Amino acid sequence: MRRIYIAIILPLLVLVAACSKDDSPAMLPEGSVAFSQAAGQDTIVMPLSILKDSAIVLGLKAVLTETASGGKHWVKFAVDTNKIADYRARFGSALLLPTTSYLFFKADAQIAEDTSLSEEGQLNIGQQTKLIEYSTYVLPVVIQSVDGNVDGIATNRVLYFVFKTGKPAVINKLGWTIAAFSSQNGTFAPTTLLDDNNLTTYWASNIQQTMPQWVNISFNKELTFTALNYYLPTALRYPTLGGYPTSIQIETSMDGTTWTSKGVFAGNVVNNMQTIQLGETKARYLRFTALACVKYNNAYDAVFISGIGLVP
Repeated sequence: MRRIYIAIILPLLVLVAACSKDDSPAMLPEGSVAFSQAAGQDTIVMPLSILKDSAIVLGLKAVLTETASGGKHWVKFAVDTNKIADYRARFGSALLLPTTSYLFFKADAQIAEDTSLSEEGQLNIGQQTKLIEYSTYVLPVVIQSVDGNVDGIATNRVLYFVFKTGKPAVINKLGWTIAAFSSQNGTFAPTTLLDDNNLTTYWASNIQQTMPQWVNISFNKELTFTALNYYLPTALRYPTLGGYPTSIQIETSMDGTTWTSKGVFAGNVVNNMQTIQLGETKARYLRFTALACVKYNNAYDAVFISGIGLVP
């Protein structure tokens, strides 16, 4: 019986091996798959608005440089962040596009039989509002593999997507610090004014003190802006519990010592936020002072501010 089983199994193995061999794509020559871009065109430069988040779809195609395909072949695109160094060496300084701002929706593309051009791979770009204004971002893309083979078949060419950002809806707070402040209640530190959680984390002034209460922000560079936004935390259920300013003074400075008043403004919060128009202003520091407030819980002179930002 044992010899009979072997006699049956061996022909089956030969048949499976033959079928497998027939179905596999023919090996392509080295360097025969490249990006479908004009020779010498290694960069694709485009403006990128950061006024709002929106989905942008970029198409990618590969091409056979030798001849039409004798069978089906699969090309896989990928981002190679290590190539940013090569870009900087050739073209100058640039920022690497953060991983939160891109996603390969379709990284694999097929080159059909008797054709030389692949179907389209798709790279999605998003979360533009997280990017820095007036900056250059780069995303290096390569052909990672052909038919699962990572060596030889694809050229070592890199395609650089270059994004030029412009005017933002609000000025990025990267590099800002708290230079000084009047008081703090518990762990509710003024540094939370500079994070991206404009309606959750917040600075609380000391409930045992009285108005005015202030915070001094250093931009650590000169900025030009026209307005200021400040936010109230949703946890305080504005205006139910109080703890919000009714009179605000805004001052600016170039050295952190000599201050210029931009005016005193009445509190007028809508949807937990107020925009204060200042006119075109250049400064390295800003001081936000709550001159008066609605008592928190009808008992304490205190303000709870969850974010401060600038409008260009």
